[in-house]
Amino acid sequence: MLGRKRHILTDTLGLLLAVSVHPASIQDRDGAEALLREARRSFPFIERIIGDAGYQGRKMETAVACTGTWKLQI
Repeated sequence: MLGRKRHILTDTLGLLLAVSVHPASIQDRDGAEALLREARRSFPFIERIIGDAGYQGRKMETAVACTGTWKLQI
């Protein structure tokens, strides 16, 4: 059976801003770049993104730097 992983971006009120769905075999930090690119186009005013420990590491830092001027907080 195949699973799914959802990358979800919400605002501070919990309102949905963007969603990206991938196979469960993809790591969080690997699938997040597509979500960040989509979010940057739609919401260029976002300054900070907050993620859990699955989003830390050099690959995620590179994805964040390539998609905007925001800061990642784990």
